[in-house]
Amino acid sequence: MAIGCKERCHMKAILALTTAIAVIAVMGVSAMKDHAAPAPGSDALLKIAETRRSIRQYTSEPISPETISNIIAIAMLAPSSYGQNPVEFVVVQEREKLARLAACKRIGAPSVRASAASVVVMVDTSKGELWPEDGSVAATYLLLAAEQYGIGACWNQIRLRDGQRKSASREICELLGVPERYEVVCVVALGHPKSRLPPHRKEDIDFARLHMGKFK
Repeated sequence: MAIGCKERCHMKAILALTTAIAVIAVMGVSAMKDHAAPAPGSDALLKIAETRRSIRQYTSEPISPETISNIIAIAMLAPSSYGQNPVEFVVVQEREKLARLAACKRIGAPSVRASAASVVVMVDTSKGELWPEDGSVAATYLLLAAEQYGIGACWNQIRLRDGQRKSASREICELLGVPERYEVVCVVALGHPKSRLPPHRKEDIDFARLHMGKFK
């Protein structure tokens, strides 16, 4: 039975659509392979957590812009409440401004003053009430990222801390020109370590703090 022109065009369209779907499926599988999770049993993150220690003294060697960018990129991937992404960062590197930044905390922040760079972790409070948690999670990612790149880091608490005249958070915001709706959770000091502290050991972890199913 002869097939008319209309039917041939219809069949060609179906064939083209089927081919396109097949190509998209193959590309999807390939993308999944390229972005596969680490193999089960990988302990890379455990090793980073074990070697990460609070480092407060640094060499005079600057941190490369690429390294700072990579560290911040990882911190920006931290989860946030309802996916609002309210956490923002200010990187301070100028020595005079680092000294002024450290002075915004009444009891001082020696690691900030000594750092090659310090990251102000701040949160847009207009994006939700869980901003302290969002900022803390992002800062934790930042600390682990710094360790991955061989950079020493130290968390300096700012939220609920006094400044010289106002709260430490408000004085930092004024120093850096940050709008009033933001609050500073912490400042993370960064630098090449003068020395390394021994890593934590897995056998020293107090698993008595782990409760399965209910508190025991």
